[in-house]
Amino acid sequence: MSDDKTIIRIKPATTLLAIDPQEYWRARYMFRMLVWKKIRASFGEMYFWFVWVCARPLMYVLIFSLFKKWSEAKTGVHIPYVLYIYSGLILWYYFMETAIDVSVNIRANASLLTKIYIPRLLTPTVPLIANLVDLGVALVPLILMMIYFAIYPGWQILMLIPTLLIVMLTAMGIGLIIATVTLRLRDFQKVLEFMLYVGMFVSPVIFSPTMIPEDLRTLYYANPMVGALLGWRSAMFADGPFPWAMWCYSLAFAAVSFIVGLYMYRKHEHEMVEAI
Repeated sequence: MSDDKTIIRIKPATTLLAIDPQEYWRARYMFRMLVWKKIRASFGEMYFWFVWVCARPLMYVLIFSLFKKWSEAKTGVHIPYVLYIYSGLILWYYFMETAIDVSVNIRANASLLTKIYIPRLLTPTVPLIANLVDLGVALVPLILMMIYFAIYPGWQILMLIPTLLIVMLTAMGIGLIIATVTLRLRDFQKVLEFMLYVGMFVSPVIFSPTMIPEDLRTLYYANPMVGALLGWRSAMFADGPFPWAMWCYSLAFAAVSFIVGLYMYRKHEHEMVEAI
């Protein structure tokens, strides 16, 4: 009897941006396990985890809605303000938490990466999928509020998934860049977290672009998340024409940041494994 053994040889990629689809397809069960592990780590022992997912954005909605009512501030939005705030917050939290999770994912899976071989780009993609569970749960109150206010999407709903993909690519790219930079400069992890928290207030999450002084709007629109957030709302609420120009700018930034992040990550991935 002859032993039929399959020999798999692991070779370094010929180029820094090279990705072998077959290699990642063979690791699909490992990827599924890592996604499920992250979901269970976040909510496995919480009976009311769906409440905590929605509590944070709902608290902001309550605070800023009361602030608007008491101050009589002009928000410049054509939909109920609670819908404006909540829809922006849930997308921003997905972007923020995913970027942070991607940037620390190598160290979070150090015990796995140092024991067995898996495609190094597999673990940073886990938060992109796992965090969609949070976003999906957070969408439930939004849908209920839309029904209550009789606000429904139009044809722009077709742009919802492409807009979400832009956010995912941007989070992945930024996370990979920070993961590489923090190999030598750990402080940049804190810088990323600080910038993402500040970014919530300089993006159309709580405040609309019409509230920004006209002489500062050009600088404001340089923020690549403006187009994604405005496109996200336009897709959901049919709030005016779709912001194609800003959306395309966000798409271009997402593509560039992802390519730069992928290049840097692949170039230094062996150093990352050694560093952990």
